[in-house]
Amino acid sequence: MGRRGLPATHLPPFSLNELAPCGISQFEDPLDFRLINTEDTISRLLSLIRDARDRVVLVSPYTTLAAEDRVGRALSEALARKVKVMLFVREDDQTQPRKDWLEALQPLLKAGLKLYGVPGLHAKLYLSESTALVTSLNLLASSFLNTIEVGLCSDEKEAVKQAEAFIQREILPHARQSSERAKKPPRSSPPATAWRTRTTGHCIRCAEEIALKADKPYCRDCYDEWADWGNPDYLDAFCHSCGVDHPSSMNKPLCRDCYRAQA
Repeated sequence: MGRRGLPATHLPPFSLNELAPCGISQFEDPLDFRLINTEDTISRLLSLIRDARDRVVLVSPYTTLAAEDRVGRALSEALARKVKVMLFVREDDQTQPRKDWLEALQPLLKAGLKLYGVPGLHAKLYLSESTALVTSLNLLASSFLNTIEVGLCSDEKEAVKQAEAFIQREILPHARQSSERAKKPPRSSPPATAWRTRTTGHCIRCAEEIALKADKPYCRDCYDEWADWGNPDYLDAFCHSCGVDHPSSMNKPLCRDCYRAQA
């Protein structure tokens, strides 16, 4: 029997040089990605989170991540250090996050983790401001214990930059912040006629009261989060004017009633 109970097999010798004619191993400016196995992938993922000082991005279509497991504890510590943490999971007609998992995630959501759903997501990518990890590993207990995974890890600035560009280009345009985030009590919309005399508004991400300026609909902290990606069409959660739950963006920060009232 082979590793993890699989039957042993005998394969003919194989060299990566055989791929060279196809151009697979030839790059003009190769990046310093290191090929690592399951155990090293898990170790590098934990180190990525523990060493982060600014941000952690986790792209894992399927996950059983919980606050009390190894990754969850590392994320709790990162959030306590004021590291911004974003988790992207698959969420579409075929795949919906389980309610029991969402309940187990609540301590991390309340601590500041941002959860996003992405239709059709299959990529697995983990990123901090200094490390990029591209891998087959999902944040599943079964992936950590029972499967053979592979990873490519790099601390090169260019690798991190390319990973960030991939997320910006391929994932963020399809991402929606989960309705299962740590919620604030919903606000009732005031009469639309009050819009013209109002001077205070709300951050469209956290609902904190701020000055009413349609071109500046974020509080300082949430603006810094938004500026990491800078997508003016990215959907957040609240109307900038009245503060009701409403999909809003930098380009369209007002709910329909407030938009009509200010017109």
